[in-house]
Amino acid sequence: MQKTGAKGDSYYGRVAQNYEKRRKKQEWWDVEQNEMKSLLETLPEGLSVVDIPFGTGRFVPFYLERQFDISGLDASIEMLNAASQSLGSNLQKCRVSTGSAMDLPFADEQFDLLVSTRFLRDIIVAKDALKALDEFARVTKQFAIIQLGESISKDGEEIDPDHILESRMSDKDNKKMLKDAGFKIVEKRLVKTDKDMNSQIFHFLVKKM
Repeated sequence: MQKTGAKGDSYYGRVAQNYEKRRKKQEWWDVEQNEMKSLLETLPEGLSVVDIPFGTGRFVPFYLERQFDISGLDASIEMLNAASQSLGSNLQKCRVSTGSAMDLPFADEQFDLLVSTRFLRDIIVAKDALKALDEFARVTKQFAIIQLGESISKDGEEIDPDHILESRMSDKDNKKMLKDAGFKIVEKRLVKTDKDMNSQIFHFLVKKM
């Protein structure tokens, strides 16, 4: 099997400028948006949230509706510049910075909620995804919403630490990975199915154990 490396280095320059325009054309963009909004509505208002990677800040309007105190982090300054174009004055209501998800510049249990989509599954290799997940658990004291992929078939694949996770994990694998990081699954929402690729993608609402 061909080795699949990290894709994070591609989110710079013109790719960052056109990111949201390109992604909005995907059929499952709206499903992701609707399921995220619905999950956030199950949580208390007024939480402190950190969004990693922040990207173009696509969920910021939902956070503002819930009166959240908003922080964000992204590895790409170009993506944060794109967020400025997308959000306008709403970006001024957020504290955003650049940094690495594998070494977060935040204190232990600094936030009530951490949100991470299109990242652990898609962007970084498995060994870095585990590091990032441990960091996510460190900086949140209550909740996280984390997007992960799963194989449609019952059994997942053996994971090469230098491959991205994609949808190689089984349901059992994901539960174990989240538990090992210190999270208990509260709810699991399907956002995409691709039968040809034997792939499903979910938003996991989890709570710190």
